[in-house]
Amino acid sequence: MSYHRHPLRPIEIAPPAGTGSTLPRRDFLRLLGAAAGGAFVLAGLPRRAGALTAAASAFPDGIKSGDPRPTSAVIWTRVEAPGDASPVPVMWSVAEDAALERVVRGGIAIADDAGGHHVKVQVRGLKPDRWYHYRFETGGETSVTGRLRTAPRTGARPDHLRYAFASCQQINDSYYVAHRALTQENLDFFLHLGDYVYVSDGGTITLDDYRRVYRRFHANPLLQDLQAKVPLVAVWDDGEFYNGVDRTGDPVRLAAARTAWFEAMPVPRRLDDRTYRTLEWGRLAHLMLLDTRQYRDPEVPANTSFAGLIDAQDTSMPPCDQMFAPGRTTLGSAQKRWLKGELGRSEATWRCIGSSYDMAPWKIVDRDTPELRLQNPNLQKNGGVYVSNEAWDDYQAERRELMTFIAQRRIPNVLVTSGHTHFYKASDIQPDFDDASSPITAMEFVTGSLTADPDPRTIAPEDLLHVAEQIMMGANAPYLKQIDLLNQGYTTVDLTPEEAIVEFRVLDTFDPDAEASTFARFRVVAGVPGIEVLSP
Repeated sequence: MSYHRHPLRPIEIAPPAGTGSTLPRRDFLRLLGAAAGGAFVLAGLPRRAGALTAAASAFPDGIKSGDPRPTSAVIWTRVEAPGDASPVPVMWSVAEDAALERVVRGGIAIADDAGGHHVKVQVRGLKPDRWYHYRFETGGETSVTGRLRTAPRTGARPDHLRYAFASCQQINDSYYVAHRALTQENLDFFLHLGDYVYVSDGGTITLDDYRRVYRRFHANPLLQDLQAKVPLVAVWDDGEFYNGVDRTGDPVRLAAARTAWFEAMPVPRRLDDRTYRTLEWGRLAHLMLLDTRQYRDPEVPANTSFAGLIDAQDTSMPPCDQMFAPGRTTLGSAQKRWLKGELGRSEATWRCIGSSYDMAPWKIVDRDTPELRLQNPNLQKNGGVYVSNEAWDDYQAERRELMTFIAQRRIPNVLVTSGHTHFYKASDIQPDFDDASSPITAMEFVTGSLTADPDPRTIAPEDLLHVAEQIMMGANAPYLKQIDLLNQGYTTVDLTPEEAIVEFRVLDTFDPDAEASTFARFRVVAGVPGIEVLSP
């Protein structure tokens, strides 16, 4: 049979009505073969499970699941294409058990050249708040077995959610040991906040260029193991496009980058390429994932430096006075309306915002203090020298608008989780962070990088980094609760109806045997604004 002449349509099989919630694997294969009209056998797909391999050559990028919802989740892989690049039928199956003997859903998907031979299936009809197992098979080869998760049903009141968030996984001399540690954290899902890959600013241009970058990153076995075991929830940052990407980029290149990201992630693709979306964990948590790149105005460039080490923005001089300009946006008008709507309608205990870059202020020098304002009432509001970080500090009017909205609506328990900086930070956020009477409207935790990029110790001695930390603590008092410029790792979040516990988990990414430890620990009590610093 020629698949060029007689393409096989995607086929899905579910347990017939009245047979219960599962289907024995032998019956699943029989039904699937019948539905495929014989193509199932002709394609070389096995009638029964083959031996599992650590990294089947037919599936060089591993497998992923993602975006857990009450009755569905997305599963993903990429197939190594045959020499003639013909469409490749790939069998997928989801079961209650790791041996995949009690099948609940399955079918055949088509991996073709136009889609980069990626396979992505949104598996529907699952039961809420469950772990399932899944795998792919093609050409007599079987992928590793992965796990997928469904969220609790809408309106349910789960007593616990545990997830981790991280960003920035470069390929360099450091190891992916943080990824191995994440597999041991007993997570419901892993939130990756961007810089999943790092492309070449001048050399990654076409769709094929971007696809090759993802394949290079996917080849890491520790990354593959993590993503087979822990569901992924993903957003993008600029590493997936090029440094400093914004809405003004070349449309053809931006389209290629978006296509490659959607192909590579277990995320449904919309016609408008919208990535901002929500995930809900019953009445416990309402997660709002932001796109801070696709719609944003260009960054405000640095106009000075701090100790010759860090690019900085002095708001007393152009162009950095534009950081306060009304109308500047990182969200775009449609996404901002959506975010306000989600915050306002949510009935969950915790409203969790996932932002690819940090939201809280990050000053090096504070020029708007009560003492200085007494001397000069016309002092520039929130003026100072900021770390040039491509972050929400570049869009201060929009940040103030959002925080004012939260304050006016009295929306409680807003947690912001962010990446991008490569440094850990914990901060309270206020509409006016230089006014002690301004209410705390959100609490932000910023995670370090998954790998060293570069090793901070090559930039400055550790003692000098700790001095810089103290300077920044003083310039951002009292809202900045913790900053760490040295470590790499990730952050865990444990949510219950009573409290949120957040831990900065760090490890030496240059030690192939490194294990994670807790560097800093925080608590937010439900209904009580502000971060409480705990003992690690």
